[in-house]
Amino acid sequence: MMAALLLTALVAVWSPEMVVREYIQNNYPWPEVQLQIIGDNKGKDSPYPESVQIASGSIPGRVTFLLRSSSGESTYVEAAVEAFDWVISNRRAMLKGEAITMDDIYKNMINIKNIPKGAISSETTCLGKVLSYSIAVNRPITESILADAALVRKGDEVRILIENDKFKITARGIAKEEGADGKYIKVLCPSTNKLITGKITGSHLVTVAN
Repeated sequence: MMAALLLTALVAVWSPEMVVREYIQNNYPWPEVQLQIIGDNKGKDSPYPESVQIASGSIPGRVTFLLRSSSGESTYVEAAVEAFDWVISNRRAMLKGEAITMDDIYKNMINIKNIPKGAISSETTCLGKVLSYSIAVNRPITESILADAALVRKGDEVRILIENDKFKITARGIAKEEGADGKYIKVLCPSTNKLITGKITGSHLVTVAN
């Protein structure tokens, strides 16, 4: 009885599309795949293929698959494969320097052939960032167009913190450059009328190591 059930499972009807789709889902990361079998895609009343290999071509694209069953039977299947993945795009045209909010972006799935290098797939990666240049509407957001929001702008009054192991001194300063957290900028110290270089370590705070 058990042997009969096993034999029935092995020769259950399957189709080339079923086998190829399962192979792609198990071996590639894309959440959506469109598959078109070129040629015969009728159900097969034979042992389910034990292994699948790419005989020629590459995914995505036009690919020939080699399907082999445990009995040694081989079948070649040709298919056109398209893959899709998630990206973050902007709902409206945006200008250089604008800060990105949740209202400005949305998540959509597009053909991976149209996904630019460095495209972002998580909304949280964009939030709080500013655009390094203007972009048109419905464009995939990439790392290259994002910058950290400036904590200090040119002309802002800042607090200068000069410290070492022995002392800590604070003074008023005027930023001569714009910068984000962690960036080094030049600051004018009015009490000495000297320009010094320090690192932005907080909102309107520039730290100088001594």
